[in-house]
Amino acid sequence: DPVESAAVAEVARQVHAYQQRNAGCPAQITRALIVAMGGMLPGSLLHDHLASGRSEGTPAIEFGTVGVSLYESPGVRYDKPRILHTMSVDIAGHTVLLVDDLGDYGGTLEFLSDHVMERGAAGVLSAVLYLKPAARQRGCVDFHFGETDQETWIITPRERVETLVKRVPVWRDRGADIGECRRRLVELIGYPPYLVDDYLPAAFAG
Repeated sequence: DPVESAAVAEVARQVHAYQQRNAGCPAQITRALIVAMGGMLPGSLLHDHLASGRSEGTPAIEFGTVGVSLYESPGVRYDKPRILHTMSVDIAGHTVLLVDDLGDYGGTLEFLSDHVMERGAAGVLSAVLYLKPAARQRGCVDFHFGETDQETWIITPRERVETLVKRVPVWRDRGADIGECRRRLVELIGYPPYLVDDYLPAAFAG
């Protein structure tokens, strides 16, 4: 949680600087779309920075959501992104900031950028916490905190339980006992023990 907060603060600094550089121009961001589910936590934290902490003379940014998914489960991708729910705010004529947790291969953000522009946005930018090489090469991310290898799977605070519940049966079926599953979660990945104690027994038995 502290890492996520610090990462969002850095992304907010970048967005503030962009807004100030583009003072009085149509390129200033006036709408933000939080991409559900991944963008929900960073988007909520970013709202605090950009709504309450915006610089004098920069426009207010109205936040909304859009639901899209590229992953059926950790590491298992759909053939193409799927819209789960439509945009909750009017973006026609506005410069839009897409907020997500990760730029992986860039497919989701590229898909959403096209989706937003087709619905009348004046422009679109994107902000993520972490960026992978494929997304960087695609050029679909404007603001980010850090970069990581393409094969790294980042478990964010909002998906700890989901990942545990989905990965433990895989490890079990490959021969790991419950003690080994606990060791991997706590010692290798860094899960808090209380969370493992709450959910591991049912996940292992399921």
